[in-house]
Amino acid sequence: MLTSMHRDVLERADLLKKYAAPLIYDYTEYPTKGVWTDSFGSEKFSEAISTWLPENENVLFYVHTPFCEELCYFCLCSKEITRDYSKVKDYLYNDLFQEISILKSHLARGGFKLNVRELYFGGGSPTYYKEEDFSALLAKLAEVIDFDAVETFTVEIDPRRVTREKLQFYALSGVNRLSFGVQDFDLEVQKEINRIQPAELLEELLVPEVRSLFKTVNFDILVGLPKQTPMSMRETIERVCSIGPDEVQPLYVHYKPNTRSYMTRMVRNVLMPDFYDRKAIYAEVVDGLIAGGYVRAGYENFAKPTDVLSRAMSTGTATYNSLGTTTGENTSFISVGSSAHGVFSNYYYQNYYERDQYSLALKSGKFPVYRGLELSRDDMIRRDIIKYFRIYDSLQKPLFERRWGIKFDTYFLSENEKIEGFVNDGLVNNNEGVLQLTPLGREFTPRFCEIFDKYANRPLVSDSFRVNVSQLRMTTTSL
Repeated sequence: MLTSMHRDVLERADLLKKYAAPLIYDYTEYPTKGVWTDSFGSEKFSEAISTWLPENENVLFYVHTPFCEELCYFCLCSKEITRDYSKVKDYLYNDLFQEISILKSHLARGGFKLNVRELYFGGGSPTYYKEEDFSALLAKLAEVIDFDAVETFTVEIDPRRVTREKLQFYALSGVNRLSFGVQDFDLEVQKEINRIQPAELLEELLVPEVRSLFKTVNFDILVGLPKQTPMSMRETIERVCSIGPDEVQPLYVHYKPNTRSYMTRMVRNVLMPDFYDRKAIYAEVVDGLIAGGYVRAGYENFAKPTDVLSRAMSTGTATYNSLGTTTGENTSFISVGSSAHGVFSNYYYQNYYERDQYSLALKSGKFPVYRGLELSRDDMIRRDIIKYFRIYDSLQKPLFERRWGIKFDTYFLSENEKIEGFVNDGLVNNNEGVLQLTPLGREFTPRFCEIFDKYANRPLVSDSFRVNVSQLRMTTTSL
């Protein structure tokens, strides 16, 4: 018997079919990258950042390392698989260092400085760097970052590539937050995705003396992998809770074989769970984490009640970006590295994916930006409302109207019919000036957010559902 309110979705196959879609937008940015344009390049970025820097806003500084030793079949990151460490060093010292130098020169010419409060090393696998090269990177970053002002320093960890000693080295280097790519503890699932890492490996790494060195430990979990079942996920989450990270981020798998052809290797033996099964698996995640003492922090994040993320949720200061739900102190995002992207003021930008293009721009002394976007006021209004629902499930219309100087129902006149459709399906309550997702509606948050995406240009109701309804009407009429 289904008892948890979020499990109601499992009894509503009609709604799962109705709002199914081949691609569910996560809206880590709005407008999404498909709208960004290559007319926003190095020069436009230089002008935009020079206009913004005097505002001295708090900054999250992201460093991308695009290397891994082994391919994980689920991965959508921009990366290069190599065991040739000379390629890693070449990227570090000849490309990444050059980009930091260009940024340093630009800051010096304008008399600017970056007010960096958070530093984040992502990948790929930043754990690939040997200790001496990691230290060299920190020394280079010190040319543009005041490390005394950095409050949170995160490194993404591949648990197969570190030791306790390396984690202790990170702590001595100023790292105070670790984010582990766990994905799943079931061995059969791990075989399908080419990532073998038993739970015992994490337990041996995160002994009390190591845990005491870091203020936050996060685990990433993926939902929808081949051979995952509700039972196997229940066991994974029980093991996660026994290890007890401060934060857990369970994410739905995005399957994109058209851009990542190797992802087809995941389904060489069995198909991936369908839309319904994914929801059933996710229900086990929610139940297991709540039973383990975690609270929900946005659509796809959980945290212990004493964690900084939970406190940010309770005070209404949390925000949402490509790293998930964050505490909200640093809403501007400056990034370096191939494919790295950032956001500041009303601008988005992204560096070249291709290593040769990235290197060529740097050799010419230019920022390696290949696309970006200057957001309109309408874009920012819609971004704001999407972030509200991704984090808090609700929107107080009067507050939103005062913030933007609009009348909600008038401004979103063309969206009202779609909103009403969600109301009629029991997914949204719309009364007394509050637009609130129901517990059932929370399971459809990304699809509800798509109502406010003016660029999506696709129906909210799936084609198969419309066809089925049309056939049913024809059959009924013929009878």
